[in-house]
Amino acid sequence: MGGHILVLAAGALPEDGVPPWLLNGPSMVLGCDGGWKHAERLGLELTLILGDLDSVGTPPQGVDCVALPNQHASDLPKVLQWCKDHHPNSSVHVIGLDGGRLDHSVAVPAALIETQSDAVLHMSGGDLRRIPAGHPHNVPAEPGMIIGLHPYGEVHVKRLGGVTWTLEDADLSTGTQGVHNVAVGTEVQIHVASGDLILSRSRHHLA
Repeated sequence: MGGHILVLAAGALPEDGVPPWLLNGPSMVLGCDGGWKHAERLGLELTLILGDLDSVGTPPQGVDCVALPNQHASDLPKVLQWCKDHHPNSSVHVIGLDGGRLDHSVAVPAALIETQSDAVLHMSGGDLRRIPAGHPHNVPAEPGMIIGLHPYGEVHVKRLGGVTWTLEDADLSTGTQGVHNVAVGTEVQIHVASGDLILSRSRHHLA
């Protein structure tokens, strides 16, 4: 799979490794401030470095740095918003999100909500994505994969299928009621009618 935008954030790479297909022919490789330093280790050629540039260090020669000055947002949502504004039809994947400061780690999923981004955030053990409201979505899965629903505020799920515990016209709110569901096939079907929802997929099949 290729043609996606790969964002390198400044945290640690996933402990269980970067999914190999992410490194296969991305259309762009963006360094999120100091995250550009992962590029050499991964054998990737940087396209741009973006962010407030306060921890960018000395970037490689020939790579442009684009300042995104917004003191009301951290670097990750600023880069996600830049991708939406400049490449709205491209799929975006982010690595380098593990470890680091606790406040940054807790805020990682909220960056998807803040920017209403369709990016996929890859972390140790799995990934996170926002499920936009208004129409059905099919999310790739594997039998036994742990699926979690993480509502931000009030969320109405019209349908959840392809999992052990299905839902029909269910109201969820911020809490733990949506965690530890299990995929039963190769696809999870979900239709969010309203609200902000993050879906997690675990690569560790613990069920």
